[in-house]
Amino acid sequence: MFGCNTNYLDYSQHVKSPDGNFNYCLYFDNVGIGDPGFYVLKLDKNVDPEKLYINWNFNKGTKAEDSEWIESKQVLFNYDEAGLFTSNPKLEIINNRHLVFSRGGYYFGLYDLKISKDTFNIGSPWNEWLDKSGYKSEKYDRDKEEKAYGQWIKENLDTKIKNYIETNR
Repeated sequence: MFGCNTNYLDYSQHVKSPDGNFNYCLYFDNVGIGDPGFYVLKLDKNVDPEKLYINWNFNKGTKAEDSEWIESKQVLFNYDEAGLFTSNPKLEIINNRHLVFSRGGYYFGLYDLKISKDTFNIGSPWNEWLDKSGYKSEKYDRDKEEKAYGQWIKENLDTKIKNYIETNR
């Protein structure tokens, strides 16, 4: 059982680039323990995103060359240490320019197709919120944490992404 192999990334969705040359593909980290990771990869249109297989082994993890390949294709990534706001993850292209990743009702990442840049992309938004908010985990209150974290996401990601899209058509 401990030597089992599995696919490191689970396919979720893809959208075609406006020029039709690429697919932007959303995958879940298949091996995270309660901390979902979300990868957005830019793949050549000839690669079937639903058949992508990255081998992961319980004892050995993922090969270095596979990790490097993922990194070379990655345009957005984030995970949520607390497992909050992870429902309904999806990709969309807005105005043929903005690739947006959303989950839990908020925009979490934006890749500007015109300048090929991850304009808004925080690898661990929960950890950044925790560092900047002063929230103390020893006073743990899940509802209070979710409300405070949600407000931080709205102010520091969701609203900023929406403003960027509106200003940069």
